[in-house]
Amino acid sequence: MEGRLQTVCKAIASSLILAAPCLPIPVAAQDADAMVFCEYQPSLEDLVGDYMVMTGPGALSSGGVEIPMPNVQEYRATLAMIDGVLVLYADDTQPIDLLPVAADEPDWTWSDSDILEMPNSEDMSLLEGCDINSLLRLSGTGIATSQEGRQFEFTIRLFAGRQGWLYGGQSSWSVDGMTMNQRLELSGVDN
Repeated sequence: MEGRLQTVCKAIASSLILAAPCLPIPVAAQDADAMVFCEYQPSLEDLVGDYMVMTGPGALSSGGVEIPMPNVQEYRATLAMIDGVLVLYADDTQPIDLLPVAADEPDWTWSDSDILEMPNSEDMSLLEGCDINSLLRLSGTGIATSQEGRQFEFTIRLFAGRQGWLYGGQSSWSVDGMTMNQRLELSGVDN
């Protein structure tokens, strides 16, 4: 009898699970969830200071092929306010203006990336406990020189996630049909 009761209970539970999508949903539940704003909302001045920068790992894409670039580089950089603009100073690159992204900028999202060793944007939202696109988002464009002496443009996108920590969806550049995407992380040093 006990076994039959368990079988009946399982059948009822399965039926409810299958029928649940067909049940009417109250109108209030159909509304999209309101954006949950992150507690950490720094001003640009709050970000001024010295940082350790980690770039990589990365992925080089060309012709539909993605090549892992496992190298990780670390170096020091400084964020400074110059005439009301947050500027990134690092060795071997020209200064990069990091500007806040406008509210009408589409959400920054990305998928899981084993190559970049980054959780996806939904995972980051769960980690932060809020919509990551409500964080201060910064974007800047810089110029670098390749080993062959050619100059190319690259873009940095950063979230100000927690005090003393900025992380990037990516630092990317494209040249001659090749695109490089790299993980980017800045950790405050004695700030």
